[in-house]
Amino acid sequence: MSCHQTSCKVIRAYPTSRAILDGFASSSPTNSFEYRSASYQIEGGATAGGRGPSIWDKHLQEANRDNGDSACDSYRLWEQDVDLLKQYRAQGYRFSVSWSRIIPKGN
Repeated sequence: MSCHQTSCKVIRAYPTSRAILDGFASSSPTNSFEYRSASYQIEGGATAGGRGPSIWDKHLQEANRDNGDSACDSYRLWEQDVDLLKQYRAQGYRFSVSWSRIIPKGN
């Protein structure tokens, strides 16, 4: 299990622990909490929905390292993620989508 999978399982398993999510939050000048994530670390679903390989897929495969094939699986578990954002009264959420999901063949 990758470190990304572990941290996501902890967040979903213990949703009442605000301290866990504080690392993903930033306080804006208005003191509202906004959360952010990066597609490769949370998205998962590496081949779902027609997604093509990304530069990170290739890089990690060549380096024989962990991969983001399932990551936090937010691609499939997005409803749980939205519930967590509501529970923590998030004022905003910035997320990214893998370009290889938008342009699968890269052209």
